[in-house]
Amino acid sequence: MNSKVNWKGLFYGIAYGLASRAVFALEDFRYLRTEGEPLFQTYGLMTMSFMFLVPFVIGLITAYHQDTVTSSRKIAMITMPFYAVVGLIGISVISGKEGIICALMALPVFLFMALLGGLLGVHFFERNRSKAHVSLWLILPFALAPLENHLGLTERIFTEHTTIIINASEQAVWDNITRVSRISETENNGSLFQFMGFPRPIEAELDTVAVGGIRKAIFARGLFFTERVTQMEPQRILAFSIEADPNSIPPKALDEHVLVGGKYFDVLEGRYEIEKINPNQIVLHLSSQFRLSTRFNFYSGLWSKLIMRDIQENILKIIKQRSETYQIKEAANKV
Repeated sequence: MNSKVNWKGLFYGIAYGLASRAVFALEDFRYLRTEGEPLFQTYGLMTMSFMFLVPFVIGLITAYHQDTVTSSRKIAMITMPFYAVVGLIGISVISGKEGIICALMALPVFLFMALLGGLLGVHFFERNRSKAHVSLWLILPFALAPLENHLGLTERIFTEHTTIIINASEQAVWDNITRVSRISETENNGSLFQFMGFPRPIEAELDTVAVGGIRKAIFARGLFFTERVTQMEPQRILAFSIEADPNSIPPKALDEHVLVGGKYFDVLEGRYEIEKINPNQIVLHLSSQFRLSTRFNFYSGLWSKLIMRDIQENILKIIKQRSETYQIKEAANKV
């Protein structure tokens, strides 16, 4: 009997999660209007109400079906919220409603909040199992979403800086950062950002090596960015602003919530700097500046910096490999 109750709580938790996701994804019920205004709004998936409160309530739902807290039920108390979240996210990805990128970014906070809801809920419902209390928790995310919207989005600018030591001359490295010839799939290492579904870099074309020059960075799946050179010192500095038009990005290139140039995320500029150690060795610096506009930049910022660092390190490794190969060939030709 207890086993059935546990699984019942799991299924209810998944069902609540899927229903909540469907409602929040609508953002507003445009077919329900009063005097031209939406009758009810949830303001989307990128809200604290959905990201933090919905998984918390999922944990409470699974806890509601734990009759007592005994040693034999502690495993179920911990695992039911976990399975409910995995089921929710798994179904969302398999059905095509959610991309792998956003699913992986949401998973840690979903798991934490669901487990927290489960642990607190078991003790709470042990004392009071009133259905009225449960109902109040079920509607809490939807009730707080409109209030949350009044706070607005918080914009924050982040900078990510990466370096690599390259055993090559300044000229060899300079040639490989101003124009990046086509990158093969074997050169792209199995990086985190590619595993998460970000398009891999293919090539970069620069029309003129001068301030005002246009550099076109091309990625897989039809994704490209227009970069305008803002600072240029030969064999030392190449800096550029990054212009992304969300309307020109193919629909399947990026998840809508991490769309470059979109409402929540944008990459603003990039900068290469060559630091000479000796005639045949340099340190190449690559930094980027990007914008986040969410209500939980404290969390999304961690993921964004991790992904940007991974992307930059992948690019630096490609430049290192190419520059050092070029240097070896040059040395061999001189002999």
